[in-house]
Amino acid sequence: MLHLAGDLDVDTAPGLREDVTVLAAHSTAGLLVLNLSGITFCDTPGLYTLLALRQTLPLADVDVLFTSASSELRTAADRAGLTTHLALGDVP
Repeated sequence: MLHLAGDLDVDTAPGLREDVTVLAAHSTAGLLVLNLSGITFCDTPGLYTLLALRQTLPLADVDVLFTSASSELRTAADRAGLTTHLALGDVP
């Protein structure tokens, strides 16, 4: 399980995508769990990074599970109309 904390925005999203993609490439479990309870801010590039991970990792035979999304992340996803697409999991 990977715990994310802080801002997920235009500055940090590319690094997250790269790091998670590398982790997924080395995954032997076929599942990567991202705990999102520590996200304190998320903008549109951050949301679309999560969406891209959800869509592309299964192509590499790695499922991604988002858990414990923070209220800030849930609010951003709701405002963007992406809550259903992101499947943010349980409430922290």
